[in-house]
Amino acid sequence: MAAIFPIFKSVFQKIKKTNLTEILLITVLVTIPIVGHATNSIAIILFFLSACYKFITNKKQFYFNKISLLLISLYILFLCSLLWTNNLGNTKSGLEQFLSYLVLPIAFIFNSDKQFNKEKVISIFSFSLVIYALLCLIVGVVNTSKYSDISFLFYHKLSGGLGNLNAIYLSAFISLAISFFLTKPNKSKLEFFSLIFLSLFLVLLSSKMVIAITLMTSIFYFLKKRKFKKINLKSVVLFIAVLLIIIPAASNLYSRIKVEFEETKMEEVLHKKDFGPVYLWTGFGLRVFQTKAFIEILKEKKNIVLGSGLNNSQDNLNEKYKEYNFYPGFLNYNYHNQYMQIFAELGVVGLCLLLLIILFIFKEAIIYKDYFLLSFIILILVVSFTESFLWRQRGMVFFITVSLLLTKREQYIN
Repeated sequence: MAAIFPIFKSVFQKIKKTNLTEILLITVLVTIPIVGHATNSIAIILFFLSACYKFITNKKQFYFNKISLLLISLYILFLCSLLWTNNLGNTKSGLEQFLSYLVLPIAFIFNSDKQFNKEKVISIFSFSLVIYALLCLIVGVVNTSKYSDISFLFYHKLSGGLGNLNAIYLSAFISLAISFFLTKPNKSKLEFFSLIFLSLFLVLLSSKMVIAITLMTSIFYFLKKRKFKKINLKSVVLFIAVLLIIIPAASNLYSRIKVEFEETKMEEVLHKKDFGPVYLWTGFGLRVFQTKAFIEILKEKKNIVLGSGLNNSQDNLNEKYKEYNFYPGFLNYNYHNQYMQIFAELGVVGLCLLLLIILFIFKEAIIYKDYFLLSFIILILVVSFTESFLWRQRGMVFFITVSLLLTKREQYIN
């Protein structure tokens, strides 16, 4: 517990120098991992109302951003899907769930650039993740001791210390914090500790994809930035620490990937007609089947251009689970692939709009040589292959808020 107090102190000192708008924005980010979505939703509403108030009282000066407009356009497409959806109730429900795609961009448009200190906002969010990770670890150690089960220190059981929090989502948040601390010049001892601790914690979370992408982007940054700089003691210590993390992580990563491929029977997954309720699925095998089901549904429904409507792909996927005699517990498992998810619901139009948003963010990272933004968008790009990341409250709020914060430049319209 002693390690938590310096972090609380650092966060509190930063908050004391923060204005109300920044506090509300920080609250939006910090409440993402909290159990349930009510607290995060309240934070978003307050941030939005504050932005509206400032827009009305500050001579209607607002900030123009292509990413904001594209995100709002995506929500307009959500709204338009009411015209062709196969299930009006599902789409209406989806419009409520995905309101963040509308209210967060509007809030950023209404807030001027000078009101946000990007480094401070991300710093506090990153330190909050250190606290969350410490709490997870404490709960994991207690449960391991109580039940004599070491699995409480890994994957979903470890992230479960914060409630019903998926390890992959927490891994994505942790990855962002690692990139922040890694790229921060003149790191304090607390920031250096946070970087090492979060890196080790990421290994325990055991998300293969996130670990791999975090390692690659971190090594790229280290080699790029340190290549022509004088080597000092801190750099050597950091490099050795990274190596100590890479070796077990790479070994564990290779072993898990090897097991996935060895235990996945591709011929059966692709051609078997009846799997039965006791069929042993691997994560890779299930995703292969979902891809197969996705293609079959597209051929059968023939709604390639506009899809089946927002929040309306699950019924078709459930029909496939039943057709192939899956264990009933798999019902309501989504595609676990953001690109297939949006294609199934909003067709080619929706997929192209999402890819355009990602492309603009990627382009901005290249133009401004912003490694932090680049590592973030690569993370989102990759995680979206294994999760419907942007279709869940935690994922969408994380993506929208960080994207708009990091791409916010000085450009105004009166």
